[in-house]
Amino acid sequence: MEPEGAGPVVASEWVVGCEVALQTTLGEDLEGQVFAYDKNTNCCILLQPGSTPFHNHLRILKANYIKTVVTAKRANQQPDLHLPVVDMQRCRDREERALQAALQEAAKIGVGVTKEAQTLFNALSKTMPTRWNNTTIVVLDEVSISEPYRLENCTTKHPEDKSTLQRVRKVLEAERKRLGHD
Repeated sequence: MEPEGAGPVVASEWVVGCEVALQTTLGEDLEGQVFAYDKNTNCCILLQPGSTPFHNHLRILKANYIKTVVTAKRANQQPDLHLPVVDMQRCRDREERALQAALQEAAKIGVGVTKEAQTLFNALSKTMPTRWNNTTIVVLDEVSISEPYRLENCTTKHPEDKSTLQRVRKVLEAERKRLGHD
């Protein structure tokens, strides 16, 4: 293939800074700038624009999976090979937030409960804070719903507060009807 304004681009040289459009053996069309090429692993790294001006994606491709190079244009100027400074505290904070979010999502999955129980839990958790206490569903830290998760299995910490209990029972009843129970 003849890139614009230069000699052929040989797969083994993958000139850093070269703008390429290529197709993978999986039929995917990709465009980007060659960020790096590693002979030892036979991998090409493409720099692709992200969704915002200062965010880019690095795509690592095994050269064996590149079917064809559709176009290739050598860079007019020397590419900027400097990597940006990484804010390690920002990375740690982001990792911590992701870990907390994953733990919260994992806590929503009941252990040793039926599919029906999980469905009821999911429905209740859409409108009210809900958590598992072993196999018991706890809603608003006030109402407990034990197996087999029927209206009569709803109990409250504060019997004088009937409004919270009624609200939970109403949502539970609607969901059980939707599931075809009761």
